[in-house]
Amino acid sequence: MRYYPPAAAALLLAAPAAAHDLQLSVSLPGGEPGVVVLLAAFDDDTPAEGARVTITDAAGAVVAQGRTDEKGVCRLPRPGPGHYKAAVESVGHRDEKPFEVAGSATEFAPERPDKAVGLAVGVGGLLAASAGWWWVRRRRGETGA
Repeated sequence: MRYYPPAAAALLLAAPAAAHDLQLSVSLPGGEPGVVVLLAAFDDDTPAEGARVTITDAAGAVVAQGRTDEKGVCRLPRPGPGHYKAAVESVGHRDEKPFEVAGSATEFAPERPDKAVGLAVGVGGLLAASAGWWWVRRRRGETGA
């Protein structure tokens, strides 16, 4: 019987390791204003579920961070105009992509008030106008009948 040292046996019995290359894509979708969508997947199209995603600015400061979902997607708040770098890390693999948010602050839509607030202001305005009209008619001595 032939003797194999433990290290040699491990090499003979080990299954080949499948190397995965982690790939990151960054998009700034027009249909989702204010959002950066990051997609992390391995080169065999397996989603990088639970991967850590970080966006840093030109100075290297962290602007946003999160984790990918079961589809390898992470949605983070879109930073203001400037140059940024997105990075993803998963099971010892890493990928980085530089990206730019173009334009000026005026390109981004201003925040709209809540619909309930708009409705309350509108109804309040109508009630105030009606009360004012009633008061003017009463002062003139007009009656509704």
